[in-house]
Formats: sequence, structure tokens, C-alpha cells
Amino acid sequence: MSQLADIRAIAFDKMGTLTKGKPEVTNYYFADSVNEENVIDIVVALERESNHPLADAILRKFDAKNRIEIEVTNQIGKGLTGDYNGINYRIGKPTSFEDVPDEYSRLNKEWALEGNTVVYVAEDEKVIGLIALMDIPSEHAKETIAYFKKQGIHTTLITGDSEMTGKAVAKQLGIDEVIANVMPEDKSRIIDEQKETYGVTAMVGDGVNDAPALVNADVGIAMGDGTDVAVEVSDLVLMQNNLSKLVQSHKISSKMNRVIWQNIIFSMAVVAFLVVVSLLGLTDIAISVIIHEGSTLVVILNGLRLLKAR
Repeated sequence: MSQLADIRAIAFDKMGTLTKGKPEVTNYYFADSVNEENVIDIVVALERESNHPLADAILRKFDAKNRIEIEVTNQIGKGLTGDYNGINYRIGKPTSFEDVPDEYSRLNKEWALEGNTVVYVAEDEKVIGLIALMDIPSEHAKETIAYFKKQGIHTTLITGDSEMTGKAVAKQLGIDEVIANVMPEDKSRIIDEQKETYGVTAMVGDGVNDAPALVNADVGIAMGDGTDVAVEVSDLVLMQNNLSKLVQSHKISSKMNRVIWQNIIFSMAVVAFLVVVSLLGLTDIAISVIIHEGSTLVVILNGLRLLKAR
């Protein structure tokens, strides 16, 4: 809590941290050469095995006509994959695919510029469709970013989304820097770079992928509705998933540090005074004890000012 007042940089995860974590499907497109109904059944079967917020959004959007069972593998940072009828299907981030047809690249760019998160659907690594999802910023995100910038603290958005999506969100919120297309294992390294460049660094996140960065940051801050591992490894937890509480925490931390130094300086001054007057024979033990204990009460009362609501 004390170190929070000293941060010179703060990095944020996007989904569930700066955004509400409740994305909605805004657009989708599947190739004319595939059976859309069959592809949707497979997409639903894959996403049913995921606990990612994007999966919830896709399941709310699409209804499977036929329930099928697929053994799904979650490739961290790439997406979901599984085999059905001898064909491998994968849903993943655009940068994890190669040789993408121009029509999909064009739609990806167009939708990403609007702030959407885009995922590709592939059949044996051949892209056959894409889905765009958007998660709106939380109500306190913009004012939280503005507060830290006003304090001279560098703000960074770290996201696995495309650079276009990241920049669209950053522009909307006023964030200083965007680091996009980030793999989970890269987040901790990015925090190291931030610490080297700016000094004391905080990280705010909510997911399993954020855990290494939360541990590596000088101050790890988890959202209360985040995953258990993110909450477990963090130094601070915002129980109400409310970013305005982060601003309040920073203010309390700054005030707490001021009170601590006031108490230290006052206590040392009283001790120095008592040493001097005792050496000069200007006081006796009873008066010295009264002054010393009185200064202790002043320190306690000064500390209790932190309980006073703003």
C-alpha cells in the first residue's frame, strides 16, 4: 500500500479491467463455400469448453442446431482447437494465422479500427470465417486514466488484441502507450522493461494470463471478479471491480505516506528535544515521560486522520 504512492508507471490489461468484460458479437462472416450452420455448430462446441469472456459472448450470439462434442485444446495466446470428422478446427487471434485471404484481412482491419476484437475461424488452418466482438470501457476507466496522467504517471495498455484494436481503445480512454499482440509469456517481460524505463511500476489485471505480470510488478493489482490465481498473486484487490477504487487507493497511499513522514519527523524531533533538555538539566524524568507519552498520543491521533472520509 505504501509503495503504490511511489509508482511512476501503471500498465492495464484490457478486457475485464479497462472494459466491463461483457463483450458482444457485433459482426461475423463465413465463406460462401462452407455450410454456415455446420460451422456455427462447431464454433459453439469449441467455445463451450472455454471460460474466456469472448466465449460467453459467442455462445450468447449463436445457437447450435445440432449439439456436437469436441475434445478441445486451449492453446494459450492462440485460441481453441479441436478435431471433428477428421478435420481440425481452430478459433484464434488473427496474428496466429498465416496466408490469410485478402477479404478476411480487409474485414479484420475494418472492424478492428472500430475497436472490435476479431477472431478467425479456421478449418485445417485455412481461414473460413471471422467474428468481431466489442467490449465497452467501464464507466470509471477514462477518469482513472486521466487521474494517473495528471499525477505524471505513465499509462500503458497491454493487450493480446491487434494493434488497431488496442489503439482504438487507447485513443478513447487517453492512454499514453499501447503494446498489442502480446502473448501471455510476454507480459512479465514488458513489466520488466517498464520498471527499467520508468521506475516503480504497477500492473492491473484480472486473468490467468496476467498472473506472471502481476507477480513481477512492484505493485500487482487484481480486479475482484477476476480469476482466482490473479487475485491470489496480487498485492491489492479491487473487490468491487470498480476502477475508481484504484484512484481512491492511490490517494490514500499518498496521504498515508505523508502521515508516516509527519509522525517520524515529529517523533524524532521530540526525542531530540528531550535529549537536549535532559543533558542541560532543564527537566526531570516525570516531565520527560509526560512529554514523550503525549507525543505518542499525538502520533496516534495524526494516524487516525486516515480514517476520516474525504
